[in-house]
Amino acid sequence: MTDRKRFLNTAKGYIGKNGSYVCNTKLNLGGVYDWCAFAVSAIMKDCGFLGKYIKSVESGAGSIPCASDGKYGDWFRKGTKAPQAGDLFFMRYADYPYQDKYFCDHVGIVESVNSNTITTLEGNVDGYNYNWAGTSTFKRKTRYLSDSTVYAFYRPKWNETTSTSTSQTKKKSVDELAKEVIAGKWSAGEERKQKLTAAGYSYSAVQNRVNELLSGKTPQKSVDELAREVIQGKRGNGEERRKKLTAAGYNYSAVQKRVNELMN
Repeated sequence: MTDRKRFLNTAKGYIGKNGSYVCNTKLNLGGVYDWCAFAVSAIMKDCGFLGKYIKSVESGAGSIPCASDGKYGDWFRKGTKAPQAGDLFFMRYADYPYQDKYFCDHVGIVESVNSNTITTLEGNVDGYNYNWAGTSTFKRKTRYLSDSTVYAFYRPKWNETTSTSTSQTKKKSVDELAKEVIAGKWSAGEERKQKLTAAGYSYSAVQNRVNELLSGKTPQKSVDELAREVIQGKRGNGEERRKKLTAAGYNYSAVQKRVNELMN
């Protein structure tokens, strides 16, 4: 998985989250503010990309390209080049002649591009009662490039090879990950699911193993060992395989998912 893909996958996991989740749960800011840039920063932080694709946790929308342009990525005005998935996009609602070129009112993430439209992932939108920060959520939207408020883009200098952090964590087995989860290294609940998925792991396989370890129902062989036996043809095929593994007290779906991972 490339860094760009990992960033987008992590961003999708924020859909439906609110400003409190971003400002307090993720960034420990102690309050809920206009949080579109904080959402981008939190997602970058989750991926371990601060100092790699943007400088740091930034507050105002324009502060991201202002701090990062040239070193971590490249800012460009709309119309000078075509946007791509993984770019940040910026909106200006009015002309500000006394501001620098980076100044803008809103920032989000380009998920995909289709002719004259972009599908975006963004926070602090569609709030109500003059309290957008407190009533808005992170969501997917469609915007027209021809809209005069779409102002500019920032393209991180993505490493388009397989993500280093992902390839390193891929070396860990389901058993290793389950033990890390029990030790508290992968958070809990939905956040755990987001982190494991963003790192390229099968959340259900890991969680099933966690449940086995905590219940004391520890199979004699690990999911990895069983998956390799399946690949070697030692556990049959199709329905026969499912019956054999289930009868032996193993979680068939967890084993089959690990087989699929190893075969990819």
